[in-house]
Amino acid sequence: MRKLILLFSILTLVLTSCSSDDSSSSQDLIVGTWTYYKAFTNGIEEVLSDCEKQETFVFSSNGVIDYTYYEEDGLGNCLLEESISGSWINEGNNVYTLTFAGESSSETLTFENNTFYYEETSGTDVYKEVYIKN
Repeated sequence: MRKLILLFSILTLVLTSCSSDDSSSSQDLIVGTWTYYKAFTNGIEEVLSDCEKQETFVFSSNGVIDYTYYEEDGLGNCLLEESISGSWINEGNNVYTLTFAGESSSETLTFENNTFYYEETSGTDVYKEVYIKN
């Protein structure tokens, strides 16, 4: 009987001390650096310039977001057009609210492998923007 109690005690100790690290699995999918990757209008891929592909979102686990946007000047140079910080919230069901300078907008994001995308409709046109995780 003592051996059985000892065996159960050891098993209990082993099973409770070997807990897995859940911190990485509970981290939001959006956390990380995302770069503009592809764009589609009505299902047809648009050609992005190297400058456009420098656009990034950096989502931190503390709810801070940093956004940078580049634009070409008339001479073919890629210039930083905007760099701004704000906040983000996961509202659930892949709906994210981003707030910059007091202005908020919400998007439903679809995650696939190392990308996410969102779609917007304007009139009869459907726009899809895809970002890839660095």
